[in-house]
Amino acid sequence: MKSYIKNKICFILASLLLIVATSCKDDDNADGAQISFSRSIYILPAMGSLDVELRATVAPENDVVIPVGIEGTAVEGEDFTVEKKEFVLKAGETKATMTITAKDNLTSGREIRLSLSPTEGYSLGSKNVAMIPVETKEHVMYSFTTSYSRLMSEVDVWVEVQGETTGKSYRAPTDIKIPITVNSASTASVASDVEIQDDMTYVTIKQNSRQAKFTVKIKDGAADYVGKNLILDLGTPEEDAVMYYPGSFSSLTVKLDQLRFTDMLGKWKPVAITNKDAFSVLDIPEEEWANSLPEHNNPDDYLEFVHTDAGVDKIIHHLTGDLTSYFCNPEGHEIVFDHIVKGFLDFATWDEFDIPYFKIHQVNKLFSKTKKELGDVFIGLDKIDDDNIVIYFHEYTPTDFFVQTAEDYGFEADYFGITYTFTRVK
Repeated sequence: MKSYIKNKICFILASLLLIVATSCKDDDNADGAQISFSRSIYILPAMGSLDVELRATVAPENDVVIPVGIEGTAVEGEDFTVEKKEFVLKAGETKATMTITAKDNLTSGREIRLSLSPTEGYSLGSKNVAMIPVETKEHVMYSFTTSYSRLMSEVDVWVEVQGETTGKSYRAPTDIKIPITVNSASTASVASDVEIQDDMTYVTIKQNSRQAKFTVKIKDGAADYVGKNLILDLGTPEEDAVMYYPGSFSSLTVKLDQLRFTDMLGKWKPVAITNKDAFSVLDIPEEEWANSLPEHNNPDDYLEFVHTDAGVDKIIHHLTGDLTSYFCNPEGHEIVFDHIVKGFLDFATWDEFDIPYFKIHQVNKLFSKTKKELGDVFIGLDKIDDDNIVIYFHEYTPTDFFVQTAEDYGFEADYFGITYTFTRVK
């Protein structure tokens, strides 16, 4: 019996020693404290930054610095930046974060691998590795919308961006500032000839947009500017410059011009009405215009633009076709420059442009084959090149065409104006 009791006591003592030893071991590991990432997978967005979170099962009594291993196919300094490669777990807290910021992440398929190492007082939890695929930024093209523009008084200049993948669906995630410079080859001077809106040196594509515009106009008091060119160049945005590349129209030539009647002296043969597509776009019923527009001219018909010895400008008609319903004085119609209409919208082409308006005397205001009412009206004139001009019939009373629609909605040159091309008779 004594032997049995002695053995039992020894067993109990041994068990107590084991418990004490185990307790000491647990004390060394902060009662089983562990650290883990809050998630095993994150995604670094193409733009902006990502906060990676660390979690501890037990809050430390003092601040603890936990190093982070950074590996993977993504290149630090190229695809991303990180300010500190560590977590700082504050005393009394169980969470900490580190921030990773996207940089020039233009190469697809790259990722970041973060790993934790055991730290004094903490062992590793199950999520001790975090994988972070890096979303790819899109290359963005910047460009003027055209390479050439004509300036007679004031013109809107448009700049746009397009995504390499998304095209015109692209929208700027943040404001994009695109530098603008005046090319040294310009013959027009911003000091004496032209004025750029707000003297701007860059144009801003606003967030959630893809286009911006600014104005260029003839400077008040400018003289001898006709024929000069202003050449504007776009530069690469300074912020995230690697993302951007120039499009087809990274340079714009603005020709300073002024139309004079004497620039069009000579004989001009009617060719065609060029804006009939606009009438369809505007849903004007075809029965209102399709078979009644004044477009039937004879082969020998022409208009003669003359400057008389008395210094009077005239348009003399030599017509037998439909245009006699407008030009009706065989001795000619006096014509005088009056003003420039800015930003006229052509619904056939969706282009905006300026039109020089002239006052022409004693034409048939009804533009009719059967009715006549003489009066002074405005017409637009423009010279395309040495051999081609345009006449804009923008003021008349609809009588043979557009009658009902104009009565219903009122006459507007944007809707009912007629664009007529003429070519030089040689």
